[in-house]
Amino acid sequence: MKGNEKLKEELVKKVHYFYIGKNYKKTVKKIDENLRYYRIENVGKFAGKEIIYDVQSNMLSNAGLVLSKQYEGDDAYFKVRKISSLPSVFKKASQKFQLGECEGSESPKDFPVQIANAISNSFANVFTIDLVSVVRQTVPKIEIVIKGQKYRIICGTGYEAVLLVENAMYRDVQTNKKVKREGFTLKLPISEKWDRENEEIVKVIEHYCKELVPYQQSRFEIAQRLLYPKPVVEEEKTEDSE
Repeated sequence: MKGNEKLKEELVKKVHYFYIGKNYKKTVKKIDENLRYYRIENVGKFAGKEIIYDVQSNMLSNAGLVLSKQYEGDDAYFKVRKISSLPSVFKKASQKFQLGECEGSESPKDFPVQIANAISNSFANVFTIDLVSVVRQTVPKIEIVIKGQKYRIICGTGYEAVLLVENAMYRDVQTNKKVKREGFTLKLPISEKWDRENEEIVKVIEHYCKELVPYQQSRFEIAQRLLYPKPVVEEEKTEDSE
């Protein structure tokens, strides 16, 4: 694994949307028509995959850390997400960090010391346990396969963002349970230089594309909700006594 002693935060902000429409091309056209000073270019099809690892007791994710391996084209990377534990009203989007480049056949337990050190050096007081031992015991838990269409959003100022139209498959590795979802994802550059452009694009989508429903959760949190839904508990009705 080619990595650093500390995690490196991704310099891209991702904004996710559930898609409840029937024709994604019409939605892309609406965005294009209402972004007056921008142009949307069809880059072509794309495919990606992410495998989320944890121990059987889900100790890592329960502590707010998600360890995964992500495939991007011909490259593969170990990555870490830090999930906010705040209530939904105050919840912030998860932070995503690149841990290091790896080979397609390698898994986190092949590099327990390097991964444990990178996590420990990046977050204060995350674990009071033997993190090296935990990483050694990790196994694939969830597989997320995404296919779809990729677009570039560009402007004469030099600004560039990415719009992905996605068909995602979430799979529980152990049970092989699968759930499909359609969605859009914006990949926006993180820089004060482009704050105005980022805001304009998000506002156009919010105003003109009601079929796109934004959500703050990470893909891991969406996978958890889709694959392991919590049972609905009906409140017992009680009669008022005089």
